[in-house]
Amino acid sequence: MKLKHLVAGLALAGALGACSKGGSADVDAFMKLDTEKAAAFAAGGTDCAAKAKSAGEWRTKHSAEYKALQAKLNKQWSDGPPGEVKEKYGDVIKANKKAVVRAMLDCSNDPTFSKMMDDTTAD
Repeated sequence: MKLKHLVAGLALAGALGACSKGGSADVDAFMKLDTEKAAAFAAGGTDCAAKAKSAGEWRTKHSAEYKALQAKLNKQWSDGPPGEVKEKYGDVIKANKKAVVRAMLDCSNDPTFSKMMDDTTAD
């Protein structure tokens, strides 16, 4: 897998820290998507082909909505999430980020996973 995918994944996973202060409905919707994303990347255990299938399906169906919510929240609150959002979602944010990063690291040399990342990356 190309380094750009890992860097992009880290940026997306970490961006919630900068964008979580949106309206409650927006934050809840983003967190739902983020948690679904983490589950998709965690699917299959150590089977990178299974991860590629699950994550690829999620990315195909939800990346546009995920990125739109992320951008909206980033624009509304550029100073980072308020304490109540950190308190409510902090552990979930960390777990989601860990699941995505772990999958990307575990499958970085898998051709099926790398192809999925290439095929589902919008420039």
